[in-house]
Amino acid sequence: MANKPCLYFFPVYAAGHLISMIEFAKRLSTFDNSLSIHFLLMLPEDPSHNSPLCSSYLQSLQAQNTPFQFHPLPFVEPPTSFDGIEEFLSLKATYYMPHVKAELLASPSPVSGLFVDFFANDVIDVANELNIPSYVFYTSPATSFALFSHLSNQEQENDPKEFSEAGEICVPGLVPIPSTCWPDVFWNRKSRSYKSLMNFVRLCSKAKAVVVNSNIYLEKAAVEALTEGTQLIPGQKLYPIGPVLSLRESNSKDHECLKWLDGQPMKSVVFLCFGNRGAFDVSQNREIARALEQSGHRFLWVVRTASKNLLRELTNGNLDEVLPRGFLEKTKERGLVWPSLVPQIEILSHKAIGGFVTHCGWNSTMEGLWFGVPMVPWPHGAEQHLNAFHLVKELQVAVDMEIDRKSEGFVSATELERAIKCLMDEGSEERRRVREKAEEIKLACRKAVEVGGVSYAHMQKLSEELGMQKGHSQST
Repeated sequence: MANKPCLYFFPVYAAGHLISMIEFAKRLSTFDNSLSIHFLLMLPEDPSHNSPLCSSYLQSLQAQNTPFQFHPLPFVEPPTSFDGIEEFLSLKATYYMPHVKAELLASPSPVSGLFVDFFANDVIDVANELNIPSYVFYTSPATSFALFSHLSNQEQENDPKEFSEAGEICVPGLVPIPSTCWPDVFWNRKSRSYKSLMNFVRLCSKAKAVVVNSNIYLEKAAVEALTEGTQLIPGQKLYPIGPVLSLRESNSKDHECLKWLDGQPMKSVVFLCFGNRGAFDVSQNREIARALEQSGHRFLWVVRTASKNLLRELTNGNLDEVLPRGFLEKTKERGLVWPSLVPQIEILSHKAIGGFVTHCGWNSTMEGLWFGVPMVPWPHGAEQHLNAFHLVKELQVAVDMEIDRKSEGFVSATELERAIKCLMDEGSEERRRVREKAEEIKLACRKAVEVGGVSYAHMQKLSEELGMQKGHSQST
């Protein structure tokens, strides 16, 4: 290992970022195994709230003898003054810069590149100081990157157009994005979090390229806008290499949820799951319960409780507290409510699943698309409202649902019941349409990553670029 050129990765310690970057590294290593791959790991802010998804995933890699080197960095005290997750992550990355620099300087062999998470872009300055080629790994969709790049360009041109509640943002090459789909951070362009977000985008120009977990089949307009001369990212190379997913075999075959699904008819079950930060209060959970009871459809519903740490990692749900009295008894013949982590990949790939009510995190979205499962989007934050808009309006693989953003994303039982029936009712024209589209996108995703596919070709070009840098050595 000591004789191999080294490739370093610096992810954000959150499941949707860490797992995605490691899976990307796995795929990259299949193109060129002459590089020694190293991960520089942040430590969670509070060890008592260590992400169970991250920790179980890392343990599984050890069990598989994955030939990557993992370097836990020294603990740093987290920021205490910030106005949102964007500024928090920016500050945290700067705190880690001395430790990243020390690891790179101590590399056992020449370093041919450093991949950083988009939200850790400040670390690009360390790579440039050491004369190491740097790359940004963007775990969210190309559409959001195009939007952020457009707004960053406006800021630099001193033309920050004000947003209005009834307005749209017109990004060159994309359909106009209505205000109902903007990320929350957009509503205060003077906030430190918004400024941090724009800074992340500007820092991308210091990297050799941006790697996006998407492809032209998933986001044709955005990928073309970013790569075909619209000047959204002037002079910046883009590698759309997705979908990158963790599709590893797990030890979950005996999980109670999967056993229950084995007894259900083909495509008859709607799956409700809202990611590793998706939890509702009692009143919203009772609206969901009423919708499921009244819809008449089979369901598998994951109910969790949010912890109080910044990343709102979830704990097991207390079903006695959040569900209406008698709900479990009345629906026991056609429904299952589960209060803890579930094997989402295995569930979405199960023949009994016919629909997915999802928070529209990009990883969950791509998992649904990979298995051809049509969706009902219920976005919570970040770029999820934009993802929902894309699924409904452009990919047409989802049934739209009215969400009250002014009331923290509230959805009434009546509206959820309507959406579920559109998605699941036999004879529903909307059901037929979204299922056909979902199957079409499923086949396109798989074609993209096969030998000769568009994502495969971009990954091959990136591997070749890294190969040309194998003899690279950093300066001290």
